[in-house]
Amino acid sequence: SRENVICYEEYVGEGYSKPTAELKDAIELTAGTEGILLDPVYSGKAMAGLIGLIRNGGIKRGSKVVFLHTGGFTPYYDYSSMAEML
Repeated sequence: SRENVICYEEYVGEGYSKPTAELKDAIELTAGTEGILLDPVYSGKAMAGLIGLIRNGGIKRGSKVVFLHTGGFTPYYDYSSMAEML
């Protein structure tokens, strides 16, 4: 039901497709530890939010979490906006 869905908009940052430091960290962490590539718009920001919730205690140790990564084709994305962050 709708009551079971929580949306954390604070992880969007300054807006759609605008990179954040948390996004960069999430992309690097997930690629480095899991070999999973995230895009800098959807899955990257979603993972940044998930990591943020774990780190700040919003998701408790031992909780069961499912992260649905629907894929996407990363060559379609323009990563040039992240260049200054790298």
